[in-house]
This record gives sequence, structure tokens and C-alpha cells, in this order.
Amino acid sequence: MVVSRKPLLAKLAPMFGSQTENLAVEALGHILSESEAARHALSLLLQSGGADVGHIAQMQTQASSDDGARPDLVGRDRGGRERVLIEAKFWASLTENQPNGYLRRLAESRARSPCALLFVAPEMRMESLWAELRREVATSASGLALTDPGGVEGLHGALVGEDQHLMLTSWRNLLNRMATAASGVADSHTETDIRQLQGLAELEDDEVFLPLGREEIGPQVPRRIRDLTRLVEDAISRAAETEWASIKGSRFVGTAMSYGIWMTFPQAQAAIQNAVAFFGVEYTLWAQYRDTPLWLKFSGSSASPELRQALEPLRHADPPGLIGDAGEDMNIPIALPIGQEYSAVCDAVVARLEEIAQQIGS
Repeated sequence: MVVSRKPLLAKLAPMFGSQTENLAVEALGHILSESEAARHALSLLLQSGGADVGHIAQMQTQASSDDGARPDLVGRDRGGRERVLIEAKFWASLTENQPNGYLRRLAESRARSPCALLFVAPEMRMESLWAELRREVATSASGLALTDPGGVEGLHGALVGEDQHLMLTSWRNLLNRMATAASGVADSHTETDIRQLQGLAELEDDEVFLPLGREEIGPQVPRRIRDLTRLVEDAISRAAETEWASIKGSRFVGTAMSYGIWMTFPQAQAAIQNAVAFFGVEYTLWAQYRDTPLWLKFSGSSASPELRQALEPLRHADPPGLIGDAGEDMNIPIALPIGQEYSAVCDAVVARLEEIAQQIGS
């Protein structure tokens, strides 16, 4: 009988608790430092997204700069110039310097040479993290602007300025490329190391129970859940007082994965006035697609062609304001402003709901 065994790193990772991400960073740094083939695979991945950073001669972990920015990995060319910064993520949030502080660091060190800031994350987090990265650049006071050169399979990429690239790929994509490169030069030692790291990355990508941090079991989390419940109720109460929204006959419902209410849009086009949407907290959508707890969801089974056509422009916003293909639920993220008082957040939610109502209006 063949017994399936976890790779050693995957087996040991739970013992490290919240340090699992640091363990993965050190493992990735070791592989890239020791293997020319692995670094070449990284260069080819970046090149496929338009960032021709050339030969990466050396890789360093946790290299701080004067402003305190400390990316997980720094790749330098033969002249010692920083050409690629790598931030390896599992489920940790972006820090204050990500991505804009790192982009500024590259701009100061690159000497007019192409360079890249690459984020690596679980496949399940790709869409939500990419939307968050793009928004952070777009809303920064740095004057940075994004130009999307087009998608490459397994890689999100955007040009920042003339020759800086912001990129995001999955652990699976990066490690598969590195393993193929190592196999091509018969580097069995590197292949073994990569398989260990692949096991750890796959464990994180399979929705394992994330180790609890002390702050997660304190009063902050239940207070935040209570605040979100209040926000949903207050926003829908204000919307229901308008002519463009109705909750007649509806009541708030809660499940293990959501809390909210069904609503209609009386001023919608005649062909879609009967469209019913669920508005509220959606934990699954929050975890997988976008960094916001509030969503407006039209059921795919009842969404008419006219409704889909009316909402389609949202899909082409930056980041996309509509998630779900033909025949699927139509999920619209309701972004929440950061660092603002409750009244301003509630105002923003109601305003966004009204914009959507106008989108499907007659």
C-alpha cells in the first residue's frame, strides 16, 4: 500500500505558527541564492510579463533600506544594482511600504534599467491581492501611474512609469517554473529543495486552518463584526428611504458565511425591475476575491440578459467592479474607505449602492 506523505517543510510548518511565511521566505531565498537555474527561471517569468531585468547574479533576504522598507528578497545584477524585489505572501496583509515604498526604492537604485517588484501569493488570493495592489498605487500621493500591458497566464503585471513593473504570481506558478529549470540541468539537489517548498505552498493554498494570532482572539474581531453588522443595517435603512431602493417584504438574514438582506431597485429598466440582489457581508467573497466585506450579489439563475448587459461595464473598471462569468452569480464588491469615521464609511456605501442603481436605471 502506498502511503501519501507530506514533505518535511509542510509537516513542520504548523509548529512555527505565525512564522510559516518567514520559513517560506528563507526557503525561497536559499533556493534562489544557490541555484543559477532557479534564478534564470525567475528572470524568464519576469520577462514574460515585460520586465527584462537581465541576469540576476545574487539574491539576498530581508535587505533593509534607509526608509525602513525591507522586502523579503532582493535580486541584484552583476553590478550590484537592485533589479527585482520579491515579497512572498501567504495570508498576511500588505504593510505600510507595500507596494509604493518598494517601488520608490527600485526607482532610486535602478539607474534607468528595467526592474520589477514581484509579489508571490497563493492562487486563491491572486485576484483579491492584485486588486488591492493596483488600488494602493492608484490612490497613493506618489504620483505613480499604472499601465497594464496585458495579461500573461499565471502572472498579473502592470507598468509603473517607464520601466518599473509591478507583478503578481502564484507560488505554484513560480515553483513549477523553477523545478522545470532545475530538472533541465539535472540539478537534483535544487529539485528536492523546491519540492519541499512546493509542499508547504500547497498546504497554504488548500485552505488550511490559519494559526491564530493573539490579536485575533481579543475583543477587536468581535467588535469589528458587530460594526459591520451595524454598517449593513444602517446603510440599507438609509437606502430604503430613497426611491431607487426597496426592501419591502424582506428581513435581515444571517448564516455562517453571510449577513444581509434582499433588496430590489424600483427605478431599474422595465425588463429588470424584478431583479433581486443580496446586500451584506459575504465572508467567502471577501476571503477569495476582494479586500472588502460588503457585497451586492445578483443570483446567476435569475439574472436576465438585460441585467447582465447593464452591469457589464463594471467588469471593465480598474480594479474590476463585477466578478462572475455568464451563468454565475454577479458579485459587486462595495469598497470601504480606509481610516475614516463611521459616518463617512456609511455615506460611501450608500453612494455606491446608488451608483449601481443608476447603472441599471431606465
